[in-house]
Formats: sequence, structure tokens, C-alpha cells
Amino acid sequence: MGDLIQLVRRMGIWRQYIILLLLRSPFDAFRTWMLANLMKSVFVCLETDNSGAFLKLCVVYGLLCAMLFVYNGIIWAEYAAFSAKIEIWLQKKMFEKILSLPLKRIDGRFSGEWITRLNSDIQAAFTMMNGPLNIPHLVVAVINTMLSCLLMLKSSLLFLGITWIFAIPQVVMNDKIVLKSIPKLKEEAQNAMADNTSAIRPLLTDADTILLYDASELLMRNCAETSRRLMKINLKMHMRKAVSDVSMRLFGIGGYLVILLIGYRLIHNGTMAFSDVVYCFQVRGSILSGMFMLLTCLNNLKANSVCIRNLHIHHQHHTETEFPVSDINHKIACILACYPADVG
Repeated sequence: MGDLIQLVRRMGIWRQYIILLLLRSPFDAFRTWMLANLMKSVFVCLETDNSGAFLKLCVVYGLLCAMLFVYNGIIWAEYAAFSAKIEIWLQKKMFEKILSLPLKRIDGRFSGEWITRLNSDIQAAFTMMNGPLNIPHLVVAVINTMLSCLLMLKSSLLFLGITWIFAIPQVVMNDKIVLKSIPKLKEEAQNAMADNTSAIRPLLTDADTILLYDASELLMRNCAETSRRLMKINLKMHMRKAVSDVSMRLFGIGGYLVILLIGYRLIHNGTMAFSDVVYCFQVRGSILSGMFMLLTCLNNLKANSVCIRNLHIHHQHHTETEFPVSDINHKIACILACYPADVG
């Protein structure tokens, strides 16, 4: 996160980024409040057989949904334009930074590493800032979870306690199984991908030379080894995430059954109305969805943060006297040789 904050500050978009994040945040929180109250009010109308209030309720909440939809559409349109500018800026600055490096450093590294820098690392930084289930949804998840806890606290402290009794083990298991291991595995995957790209490239660009020296079997074996290594690392990451997802589902179902049993007893004893139990179930679902989103965002941020460290973008100004024209042209040729035509 520290590397990303430093990057955003250097881009000069810190305030605009914060404002857009805050403008996006109320959507899920307001929808949680609206749906919980709608469900409660509907069941109250059904219990009292009040058809007039039910019709009025449908009209009011229908208008609120339309307003919320329009608001969300406007904010998403602004955020999409902002995201496009960020991606262009990252591509441009990363290319300028590579051009500012010494010529020996560019020639001394495999093309697969430059492909990783120009594509994977920049895409990871862009995804971390603006992609799904990263920082934008992290902010939304925190605000939505906090509001949902306040709504359930107002209705039933017992149900809130049960919800968190089953939620806390999920957070602990996710931290132990996923968060502490994903960064290292992601870094290994990045290195394996660079090696695999470097192994594949000669098969595409130097096919005639490879056939001439009968080296295809050796290069294919090297390509298969790097591919197998990359596959094993990715499999480890997917397995850890799968175990975390299974634990979330099991604890989620367990908490649901406990609240259902206690809610039945409270309704049977006349301690709580059916509409209040439905309200708590609705809010509980929002708490869990917010927590699941929060854990997923943390996992993705941990994975993408490895790539952010490679983007030490800084503002430098170079004149032609610092780098001869021939060197600059050679640098551009070296970079463009490994730069996909569909990017940028």
C-alpha cells in the first residue's frame, strides 16, 4: 500500500482519487439500508393486512431505487474516464523510465522482463487502483460493513454477536492461509512468467536459426519446464484461495442455521416479530457480503502489491546531450521489439 500511495501522489491525482472513491462508497451502504427496511416494512404490511401502505411503500422505494441507479451510473461514468487517463499515464511514464535507463542495462536483460514491466506490472497497478475487488471495492466494503453492523446493533445485539462469532474465524483463517503467503507466491509467479516469456520468444522470432542448428527439442524442453514451474506456482495460489473460500461458506452456513434456530424460538416466544427477524437476516447478509468482499480485496491487493514495487516511476528530464540520438533509437528498438502491438 505504501508503494501505491507514493505512486498516486507522484501522479498528482491524490485528491481527485479520494473524492471519487468517497462518491462511489455510499451506493452499497444506502442499498443495504433500503433493502432491509423494505423487507421489514413489507412483512409488517402483510401481518397487518394494510394494502394501502403496501402500495405506497412500493412507490416510494421504487423511486429511491431509480434515484440510486442514476446516481451510481453518473459516478461510474466519471470514474471510467478517470481510470482511462490513469492507464495512459502509467504506460507513458513507464516507457519514459525505461528510456532513461543506461543502454547496457536494457541490453543486459531478457526481453521477457521488459514485457512484464510494460504490461503485467502496469496492469497490476491499474487494477489495484481501479479494478474490481481492489481499492475501490475495499472502501465500499468497509463502509457497508460498518453501516450494516450499526443497523443490526439497533435491532438485535444477540444476532450481531452471533454473526461475528462465525465471521472472526474466517478472517483469521484467511490471514493465515492466504494473506501471508500470496505476496511471495505472486513474486515467484512474476519471475516464472518472465522466464517463460523469454523461453517462448526465440521459438517465434528465430525459428529458422533453431531449425538450422537442430535446437528445437532443447528449447521446447526449456519452454515446458518454465511453463510447468509457472503452473505449479499458480496452482498453489489457487489452492490457498479455494481453501479460504470453502471456510467462508462453511462458517457462513453455520451462522445462518444458528440465527435461524434462535430466531424461530424468539418468534415462538413472542419476544421478536417475524418482520424483525427478516430484517436481521437481510442486514446479516450485507455484513457477510461486505466482509467477503473485504477479504477478497485484501487478497488481491497483496498479490498486486508485488508488481507495484517494480514501478518506481519518477519525474526525470533528460536532454539529447545526456543520451546520444543513436543510443535513444537503439533503446526504442530494443523495447519495441518486445512490446506487443495491441498495448498502449
